[in-house]
Amino acid sequence: MPADFIDLVPDPEQGRLLLGIRHFGEPFLLTVSLSQGLGSSDLWLDRGRAGKARSAEFRRVGDRVLFLVRNKHFLTSGDEAAVRAGQESFAPSVVWSGPVLREADGAVVVDASGLVLADHDRVAEHLFDREQGEYVVDEERSLPLVADSRTGPAGIRLPALLTFRGPGRGSAVRAVAADPRALTLVQQLNLVRLPSDPMPARRFHPNSGGYGVGYADHGNVGLRDTQVKVQPRFRVGPDRAPIVFRVDPAIPEPFRSAVIEGGNWWQEAFAAAGLPGAYRVEAGDAGFDPYEPGVNGVVWVHRAGRGWSLGQGLTDPRTGEILHARVRLGSQRVEQVRALGEALLAPYGRPDEAERLAAVEELVLARLRHLAAHEIGHALGFMHNFASTTHPKPSVMDYPHARVRVTDDARLDLSVAYTTGLGPWDHFLVAHAYGDHEAAALAELREEAARAGLHFIADEDAQGNHAAHADAVPWVTGGHPLEALENMTRARRIALEGFGRGVLPPDRQTGELEERALLLHLLHRHEVTAVARLVGGVHYAYGLAGDATQGPRPVDATTQHRALARLANLLRAEELALPDSVLSTLTPPAIRYGRTDQYLDTDAGYVFDPFEAVRVAVTLVTEPLLEPARLNRLAWQHAADPAVPGAADLADALLAATWRRTDPVPAEVVGGAEVQRTADWTVLNHLLTVLQDGALHAPVRTALRSALRRLAGELREGYEDGRREAADLIDRVLADPASVTLDPLPRVPPGAPN
Repeated sequence: MPADFIDLVPDPEQGRLLLGIRHFGEPFLLTVSLSQGLGSSDLWLDRGRAGKARSAEFRRVGDRVLFLVRNKHFLTSGDEAAVRAGQESFAPSVVWSGPVLREADGAVVVDASGLVLADHDRVAEHLFDREQGEYVVDEERSLPLVADSRTGPAGIRLPALLTFRGPGRGSAVRAVAADPRALTLVQQLNLVRLPSDPMPARRFHPNSGGYGVGYADHGNVGLRDTQVKVQPRFRVGPDRAPIVFRVDPAIPEPFRSAVIEGGNWWQEAFAAAGLPGAYRVEAGDAGFDPYEPGVNGVVWVHRAGRGWSLGQGLTDPRTGEILHARVRLGSQRVEQVRALGEALLAPYGRPDEAERLAAVEELVLARLRHLAAHEIGHALGFMHNFASTTHPKPSVMDYPHARVRVTDDARLDLSVAYTTGLGPWDHFLVAHAYGDHEAAALAELREEAARAGLHFIADEDAQGNHAAHADAVPWVTGGHPLEALENMTRARRIALEGFGRGVLPPDRQTGELEERALLLHLLHRHEVTAVARLVGGVHYAYGLAGDATQGPRPVDATTQHRALARLANLLRAEELALPDSVLSTLTPPAIRYGRTDQYLDTDAGYVFDPFEAVRVAVTLVTEPLLEPARLNRLAWQHAADPAVPGAADLADALLAATWRRTDPVPAEVVGGAEVQRTADWTVLNHLLTVLQDGALHAPVRTALRSALRRLAGELREGYEDGRREAADLIDRVLADPASVTLDPLPRVPPGAPN
């Protein structure tokens, strides 16, 4: 039986954490987890949180033991002199030291209580950065949990109860903590031994879909690239135990079975890659312990508010071998998806209530299956692919929004809201990461994927209004963006017209109807983003210099004009106004309840503000279109090809649907004239605001100023006071921007995760 990596030494005086250390100068991994979380979606200090790993070692200097950490992203290879030069070039950090108490059975005994009571996860810094105030570990209210410590040949786990003392005035901590002046968490310090037989590394390729982990090896200077990147993966093979993920028994049924089912979708890809039986997901037993080194766990996490789920793996920095992994599934996702389903189907009080509620429940289970497969995919080493809605079947590594089908009789159908099983990209991911392939075979796999149209675009190129890739937009439902927008706006209209108290369980307070109405009012938000991405959008792929890949290609001019025209049409009152079925139903939150960030802001006292609803719906369109990065790209594309709309064309399209609108607002639109005026002013305010952004290039700013100057001239020709006031505002901003205070842009409630 192998000896323990580090001994847990009994303490006759009790209360101290005594360790027997045998291995000095041997690098291992230091990881930190939280097994007692804070429960705030805003702060991410969750149960199951896994912090960043660092390289560490014990060193003895005379009668003291040092705990030394190094940046694992600098690993120098070569002979003894080369390794020494590398280590001496980048400063380590001694984060703890303690006296040698005695030597026994070949081990040096130290009191490591101070080591485990340190804030290794930088919780205090995390809270300060998120404007929650200055917190410090209160040593009198913190202690090592000696009885819960565990050790073995692979590593040691050292839990400690840490109480952080602070001002307690931050809104996020006040929302969840029993006493925000004393935040008590349980930190799990893990010292994980590195494999003595390192796994062969697989070189990372930027189009592999895997995470590129690695380090700088300055031993390669003058020989090859100093940046070493490898593909993270578990060690697999006929002589290896299978990869097993155990699911938290805290997940109630039927959700637990859905998580296990979705997680096991990956079995198909492992079998196709020649590795049947190499992977499975199963229920954890009563002794489920996700914090044990070597255990791959799926942890059920509760938080206050809308929050994300995560999948993470601990990797050997030398090779990318995943030593163990952990997935955090946020339980609030159940309520988020259920709320969307209920808002769409309005099941309560209907003759077919049971049937509609069954459809809502299946929607939740389908989402959990997909979510489990997605987050376990991260833990297996795979990145997001936000271009997969262009594939024959989307990848589970994409972000899916519920597909809402409109039937021939104008009913909403959620039966195919989420895909089932893996897509072809997911099979590629497993084959490329885990298949027994040499470099040439891996290159052929990538070429086959490219020929099959399996495009890959990850986070930085897909998320945020500055993103440029036209095919990579999270949360879209697939198909051509213009067609998807038409489908979703139609579903939105049907759902809003059918809105009533039936969207909410009858035992819930009526103030929540406002939140359900907002889900429908902004239902098309992600499709709007996808269509906006066509304007000034580009196509490109990742690769190496030696690969046969094309450079960036702009979206064709015709598609850009169509996209711009369709988005401008969303600024018309009939697209923006809420129907009477909504406005006549909404009441303020009841006593002891209140609005959250999932509600619209209101300047109408405590009641729902229809003007704000219009401003937010307008901002869905203007925010992505008027992003400075997009305007700069668009201006350059227009300069290279005048058929592409320029920045002035974009401004004119927005103004044509608003200030320059000539046809009357249909009489059936509730508050139609005021809705249109609100849209007009919101667009103008956003155009004037973006002029002040220092990121705009001078030609772009000039084009926008010219478009606004033309509008001001037209507005002065009218007799309506509001039009002349708008012209005066434009003149003042163009003449002296500092002299004018513009309205802040409206806050758009978060729409993700879904």
